[in-house]
Amino acid sequence: MKPEFHANEPTENALGFIRKPTLGLRAMVSDQRGALSAPDFEAMTGEIRSLFEKYSRALEKAAPGSERARVLHGMMETAMASASEIQVTCRRGCCGCCHSEVEVTQDEAILLREMVDGGFGIDRERLGLQASRERLSPEWQRFWSPENRCVFLNAAGECGIYRERPAACRKLVVTTPADWCTTPGSAVSPVRILLAEIVISAALSMDGVVSASISKMLGPLLASS
Repeated sequence: MKPEFHANEPTENALGFIRKPTLGLRAMVSDQRGALSAPDFEAMTGEIRSLFEKYSRALEKAAPGSERARVLHGMMETAMASASEIQVTCRRGCCGCCHSEVEVTQDEAILLREMVDGGFGIDRERLGLQASRERLSPEWQRFWSPENRCVFLNAAGECGIYRERPAACRKLVVTTPADWCTTPGSAVSPVRILLAEIVISAALSMDGVVSASISKMLGPLLASS
């Protein structure tokens, strides 16, 4: 699982109105560029722009921090529900993606800090170890490594903060067998949901918003609290 938040990569011309589109949105637009006629492609990107601006306005109305994170998460729930006809194989307790480098916005990091400050215990040593890695470190490719385990994952392999889980976690669903996600070499098929990609792109593109891995964003916040 590669992080989807790439803030400094060149933006495709078709998405020039989005400052920081996700890799998923880039890929979906690229795929459709060759599949659609010019008028249909223009209509599609026009609809993306309309939705992007709608989501951006809603996020701008929310106070920065945990309030805006919760607004983002509400949008993500609606976006994912729009594709409810897809038969995903993700299930409670399958936590392969919970051993990956997951990136969050600073608003989401503040919300996570609130969870910890509220009494949710985490392994701070493991958080620090993960934070010390370079972005996209090969260490994240070591399947099921205890060192890669999300600090919010409980002993049963379930998300301990499921209602407050990051947008990157909410969007990740697959249609291939769940155990493939922890089997090296398996052809895992993640599903991209267009609305979800637009929502996250809107969150990333807001003025002053930064993103990084959970460990790199959360660690400094905990140190200063």
